[in-house]
Amino acid sequence: MTETPTLEDLRGRELGVPVTLPPFIPERDVPAAPDYADPKTWISLPAHFSTEQQPVDVFWVYPTVLSDTSTYLMDTADPVLREKASWTLVEQASIFDGQANIYAPYYRQNNVKINPLMLTDAAPIFDLGQGDLIAAFRYFLEHFNRGERPIILAAHSQGSVRVVELSKAGELLTGDPASLEQLVAAYVIGYSITGSDLDTNPLMRIARSAGETGCFITYNTISDAEGKEREAPTVRQGSVVVNPLTWRTDTAFAPASANIEAAFFRHEDPAKPVRYRNFAAAQVVDNALVITDISHPEELPATSVTFPEGVYHMYDYAIFYENLRENVGERIRAYFRERN
Repeated sequence: MTETPTLEDLRGRELGVPVTLPPFIPERDVPAAPDYADPKTWISLPAHFSTEQQPVDVFWVYPTVLSDTSTYLMDTADPVLREKASWTLVEQASIFDGQANIYAPYYRQNNVKINPLMLTDAAPIFDLGQGDLIAAFRYFLEHFNRGERPIILAAHSQGSVRVVELSKAGELLTGDPASLEQLVAAYVIGYSITGSDLDTNPLMRIARSAGETGCFITYNTISDAEGKEREAPTVRQGSVVVNPLTWRTDTAFAPASANIEAAFFRHEDPAKPVRYRNFAAAQVVDNALVITDISHPEELPATSVTFPEGVYHMYDYAIFYENLRENVGERIRAYFRERN
């Protein structure tokens, strides 16, 4: 039986794909763990968000914001990275604004260069962030939620990897049926959930309709160009994909007319995103969500070698923004109907 590697086992290794980071030195490269009793370890909401308390809580796990050439783990006190993490509340988690109370902890996430290794060679580094999120969620349950409101789990990209892996392990409400009763839904977008994952924890279920509760929503957006699924690093074989225009997992084509409105946020005026009705059609094809009939392709530029042209990972929320927002409301209403 192979022993679980430790941080010390990684000492001196240069990890990273496609470019390596400097040799890993634990005492230098592992920042201090957040203390979630300190309000500064939680992301504050932008001023233009609603502050009225809602009947549901969201636990938001932000995507990768660390991408430099030297740092393995996010220092949660770094002001530049904190601002990047806060921005995800604007362009992604704002689908919950006015519908749920958003709680989002800072955590020691991985540099994007070791994301491809987070579940393999870099697992001991990845596990530090997992420990942060377990601690944050427990603090959230005890001090903020207190069992008074149902919960939505939500994330994107690396955040979704973390929520899926924690859920498979029975954390974040999936440890027993009683805890699962508190889950409205889990939006783990920009990553894959496979049949094998579902076998690992049978309490995890994929959404099959717009009003189902206690379920997981997952998809990865790509173009219909040849080979794009293979170029999408978050797409895994055997994935179950939910189409956010139909909220089903079948392969039915959903026309652009079903796309209520896309929303693309600009830093210079975050309160007024650029919006497009009927932005794109969508269809589940193999292990991904393929979009076609795109009305404004200029809004979907390639952002990095990690996500090349036609891999629309960075826009998983933006393309379906109003469909997601409407669905959040529908699942919340369904949750309360089921319990009244």
